[in-house]
Amino acid sequence: MRAILLGLLLWMPLAANGQVLDAGDPPAMAELRAELLRGPMAPEAESWFPGARAQGARSIPLASGLSALVPGAGQAYNRTWTKAAIALGLEATVFAVWSITRSRGLSGEDDFRAFAHAEWDPVQYGRWLNDYVTYLQQEFGHQVSAPPASAPLEIDFTRPEAWSSSEQSAVNAYFNQIQAIERQVFHPETGATFSHQLPDFADQQYYELIGKYFQFAPGWEDYPAWVLSDGSFTPAIDPEQTGPGNTKPNVSATFYRYAEEHAAAQDLLRTASHLSSLFVVNHLLAAIDAAVTAKLRNDRISTAMTLEYQQFGPPAPTVSLRVRL
Repeated sequence: MRAILLGLLLWMPLAANGQVLDAGDPPAMAELRAELLRGPMAPEAESWFPGARAQGARSIPLASGLSALVPGAGQAYNRTWTKAAIALGLEATVFAVWSITRSRGLSGEDDFRAFAHAEWDPVQYGRWLNDYVTYLQQEFGHQVSAPPASAPLEIDFTRPEAWSSSEQSAVNAYFNQIQAIERQVFHPETGATFSHQLPDFADQQYYELIGKYFQFAPGWEDYPAWVLSDGSFTPAIDPEQTGPGNTKPNVSATFYRYAEEHAAAQDLLRTASHLSSLFVVNHLLAAIDAAVTAKLRNDRISTAMTLEYQQFGPPAPTVSLRVRL
C-alpha cells in the first residue's frame, strides 16, 4: 500500500515549505523523488526483485552435492580450481592404486586355489585319517565309532569346475565322513581333540585351513610316507609332532609355500578393501569443503535493489553488489 501511495505522490504536484511544486519543474521534482526514494524503498524493492540477491552467490546444497558425487566438481563450481584439482587428483590416485591392488589380489586368489586343487589331495588326506585312527587304536587304545572315509576314486579333485551334480553330491558325502572322524580323534602330544574339521570343498575356509593348521598337512602331495609296507607307522603319522626348536619336522615344504601364497593374496585383498574406504572419506571431505567454501563466498557477497531516480521519467531499478574481501 505504501508503494502505491508513493507512486501517486511521485506524479502529483506537491507542497514543500508552503509552496506548490509544479510537475513542470524538473529540478524540484527530481530532488523530491530522490528524497522519497532513499532508505525505505530499498527493502521493498529487493522483495520485488528476489533474483538480485543471487548475483554472484553459490548454492550450498548444489556445491556439496556435486562434490559428494564427484570430488572436485563442487570446488570447480565454487571456482576454487586448486582444491578441485587436488580432490579430483586424489580420487584418481586412490582409484588407480585400489584397482591395481585388487586385481593383483584376485589374481593371487585364483593362483592359490589352482595350487590347492593341484597339490592338496582330499583322497590322500582321507587315507591318512583312516590310518591315523588305526594308529590311535594300536598305540593308545582309542576307539573311533565313525566308519572309515570312503573316497570317490572316480572323481578328479584337480578339476572341480567339471563336476556334475552327482559328483558334487559324492564329494559332499565323502567330506561328511571325514568330518565325522575328525570329531573323534586327538593329538597324542597334547591329548586335545582336533581343533577344526575339514570345511566343505572350495569354501573360503577350505583354502585357508589346509595351509594354516598342521593337522591338514598329510593332504599335501609331498608329505612324507606315514606307513611302511609291513604296516608299521613312521613318525609322519603324527603331523603335529614337535621337533627340535619347536619345529614340525613332518610338515612338508609345500604346506609352507602354499601358506605364504595364500597370505600374500589375502593381504592384497585386505589392502584393497581398506583403500575403498578412502573413496568414502574423499567424497565426504570434498562435499564438506564445497559447502563451507560456498557459505564463506556467500557471506562475502551482498546485493541490494534500489530505485535510481532520474531527472525525467519514472525511477529505474538498480542492483548494487558489495564484496567483502
